[in-house]
Amino acid sequence: MRRVSAKRAARNAEAKPILDALIARVGRCEVCPRDHRQVRSGWIRWRLDVHHIARGSHREKALDKPFAVLVVCWVCHERIHFGTGWPQARQLAILKRKRPKDYDLDAFNRLIGSGPNRITQEEVDQWQNEP
Repeated sequence: MRRVSAKRAARNAEAKPILDALIARVGRCEVCPRDHRQVRSGWIRWRLDVHHIARGSHREKALDKPFAVLVVCWVCHERIHFGTGWPQARQLAILKRKRPKDYDLDAFNRLIGSGPNRITQEEVDQWQNEP
């Protein structure tokens, strides 16, 4: 198992209260209809987690940004990471549909630094009716 650097551990610790508050506020998986509060304790796989839409070198900057994360159960988190058909535009469409106040495409594009139109609103809107 890879060790986490002291710098990354400090950044994770800094972001944790913000992400925990987001999980508590949302209270359910944003991809599927499961509500973790209705599941018996012991079914750990339904626990909620934060999925970072910005990946790779951009993940560090996006750790605590509500416009760059989704609240998901572990089952959906695995589907996003190991499945196909989960481009960033689709993930942003889910965010726009579930938490419109947190959705900010311009801020997301600035965060990942590939120009203001790296992901366009039209690309996000193509996924608006998808689960």
